[in-house]
Parts: sequence; C-alpha cells; structure tokens
Amino acid sequence: MESRNEITRLIHEYCHGADKRDLERFSAVWAIDGVWIAGDDPVVGIGDIRATIQRQWELIPDYHHWSSNVVISIDGERATAESDVSVAARFDDGSWARSGGTYLDIFKRIKGRWYLAERDIGVGFNLDPLPEGFEP
Repeated sequence: MESRNEITRLIHEYCHGADKRDLERFSAVWAIDGVWIAGDDPVVGIGDIRATIQRQWELIPDYHHWSSNVVISIDGERATAESDVSVAARFDDGSWARSGGTYLDIFKRIKGRWYLAERDIGVGFNLDPLPEGFEP
C-alpha cells in the first residue's frame, strides 16, 4: 500500500510541478535517465526533460492538469500505471483549449524510493481548436 501511495503521489506531483512552473518539484518525480514520450521524438534524461518543460512553459503561459482513473501494478522494484489526464491550456492570444489523454507510466524503485522512469502520453484529444499556427 505504501508503494501505491508513493506512486500515486508522483503522478500528482508531476501535474503540480508542471502547472505551478516549479522546476524542482517537476524534476523530483523523474529518474535521472527518465524517458518522456509526448510525440514522435522521446525526450531522454533529466536534463533534456527539464529543458523540454521549460520550453513548454514559454509556449503555453498557463495550464492545469487533472489526473484520474489511476491503475497501478507493482512487480518488485518496477511498477506500471495507467491514468487519464484532462488539461486546460491558455495560449498567448488569450484563448483556452481543453484536451486530454492517457498516461502510460513505468516506475522504478531506486534505493527505496520510487521514480518515474518513463511516461508515454498515449491517446490524446483536443476538445477545442488550438490557436492558429500553434505548434506544440
């Protein structure tokens, strides 16, 4: 139960760190060799993950994530999780868009602590049109 709670907390800390523009909080969930798959080109390693979230913050002035429907499977020092995410984002032109998807996660326990080893942002959708010319 303790591992499930820690993994659930990491899922939520990822959202809080991203939404509040807290680089240390966002970074703390990741394994040093973590992999973030949010498109065609995976981002590998904590340094590149940090740089990517900072670029994202420059492109999207404000967003809010809500994770739900968390299902966790633990096998020793490795765990997987599936969760759904809803996102509301405000763009430079002042418009808002709602979107969502599914996080497919792999966690690993290192020296007694869980870390996000891989996050694949799976099935994605947009409920609202994105601003003209916006390229994530």
